[in-house]
Amino acid sequence: MNWRKLLVVSRFELGEALRSRLVVVVLALYGAGAALGAYLFAKALDAAEQAARSALLGTMSAHDVPEDLVRREAMPRLISSLVDDPSLRDELLRIDPLALFYGIMALHLVAPLLLMTSGGVHATDLARGATRFVLTRCDRLTWALGKLAGHAALLAGGLLAGALVTAAVASGQGRFDLGNLVWLLRAAFRAWVYGIAYLGMFAGLSLVVRASARARALSVVLLFGLWVGHSLTQADWLSKRVPGAEHLGWLFPAQYKLMLWSPSWFDSLPALFALLGIGGGAFALGHLAFQRGDA
Repeated sequence: MNWRKLLVVSRFELGEALRSRLVVVVLALYGAGAALGAYLFAKALDAAEQAARSALLGTMSAHDVPEDLVRREAMPRLISSLVDDPSLRDELLRIDPLALFYGIMALHLVAPLLLMTSGGVHATDLARGATRFVLTRCDRLTWALGKLAGHAALLAGGLLAGALVTAAVASGQGRFDLGNLVWLLRAAFRAWVYGIAYLGMFAGLSLVVRASARARALSVVLLFGLWVGHSLTQADWLSKRVPGAEHLGWLFPAQYKLMLWSPSWFDSLPALFALLGIGGGAFALGHLAFQRGDA
């Protein structure tokens, strides 16, 4: 594989996204979604703080209720509705609320957004026959990996835009400081790693199917199947009937979603490498089928 040509392919893919206004679509989806979500979250947090303040007023006078105490009482009310594990819930309480919100929202939405913006990208070129011209100048792996890298960069740009928009909304709500920005960037990076697993699967499927519409349709089926499959591995009735069924959950990206949030590197690093492995393995399988067929 020629690394210089790989960078050329990636740069061309980003340039094509700019010419086709895909960049505008990505920034609008991530930016507008983050803005709306951050505003609604700020309102929900205000409501939780008001409820916590009302509860504290029953035991303390109005002058004795500090703002930081109100927020310490309000955050568990929100996190308990999102996380069942008590130990992880305690760890998440140390994270800035807005960064926590953005990270959770990005983790839940990154897969369907990727499907909309990057699903079937390899199949589109294969169906048009454009790949045959490119392969006279570089090998198949360079082309396939270059396009994958270009869309990974596009994903990073969208998540970064969402983080900055969230910071802007937080600033307008009087909840922003530099520490919040650091947490938001960390949340964007975790969501990017999580998205790479799905991007690799969509790209691998696209290399096998070689037809854009069919690749996108099968990617939707794959996404739904991954959700159903992971849900089944977490079901108590299945684990009681099939020994070891709960361990199959480690084959699904969703299993590592909460582990990415752990402040402990002993939990988050294995999750990071597992997600990169899932995406890379799926892409490798698709590329293996692509190598054996006609371009």
